[in-house]
Parts: sequence; structure tokens; C-alpha cells
Amino acid sequence: MPRKTIDLPDHFLFETHYDVLYTDVNAANHLGADRLLSIAMEAQLRFIRQLGHGQAIAFEDAGLIMAHAETAYLAEADYGDRLRVELGAREVEEKSFQFVYRISKDDSSVEVARVATTLLFFDYPSRRVVPVPEDFRARVTGTAEEPPWRG
Repeated sequence: MPRKTIDLPDHFLFETHYDVLYTDVNAANHLGADRLLSIAMEAQLRFIRQLGHGQAIAFEDAGLIMAHAETAYLAEADYGDRLRVELGAREVEEKSFQFVYRISKDDSSVEVARVATTLLFFDYPSRRVVPVPEDFRARVTGTAEEPPWRG
């Protein structure tokens, strides 16, 4: 079976750091692959807060829901390692988009993992998927007049 790779976006919109916790470590004494999605979701929430929204559920008059996720574990990380999590957007369509995350060791730049999530904007009261808001589209595609964010 050929190995699938997660392609990185042309540029990253946001960067934050994450310290590997004891609860992130598995029986083999390194970062568990099952924790990668949680680390990515933490970075996503930090990015959304940088955009001025207090919580993901009240974002742009709709919530974000995840339709698909992929992870690629590339190198081990250990308890206490400081990770740099970079977030970028790609494939911004009418009703969906992807966030792509590159997770690296902060001290050596060794790439630990890549994560890709396909997200939809969802109107909870009407229980339906809604189009990607134009303001959000402009901000993540680089057509808005604002610099990249750091968290």
C-alpha cells in the first residue's frame, strides 16, 4: 500500500506552541498518535480566538464541524518537548475548506506530524451546512489586508 502524504499549504496563517504533557504520552513513552488530532484542534481554537471569536461554536454566525481528518506521524516526540504547530488553509470551496497543520519540535525543527482536517460551517438552529463566509474566505486565502497571526 503506498504511503499517502499530506501536502502543505503555500503559506501558514498561524503559529502556536504546545508542550507535550504526561497525558499525551503512550505506553512506549512517546507522544501517542491518537493525540495529534487533539493538538491540532487546540491550535485551531487558538487561531479562531486570534480572529476575535470566543469559541468555535459561535464563529461567523455558524459553528465549525469536522467532516474528515487525516494524520501522518513522522517522528517521535517525548514528554516535555515543546512543539511548534503551524496552521494553514487550502482547498477553500463553496461550503468546505481544509486546515493543514505542521507539527515540529521547536528546538530542532524535526517534523513530528502533519494533520489535515476538512471543515464545514454549520448553522445549528437550521441543522444545515452553510457557505464559507466571505470574510473568513478572504482572511484564510490571503486576500484580506491583515498579516498572519501568531499565538
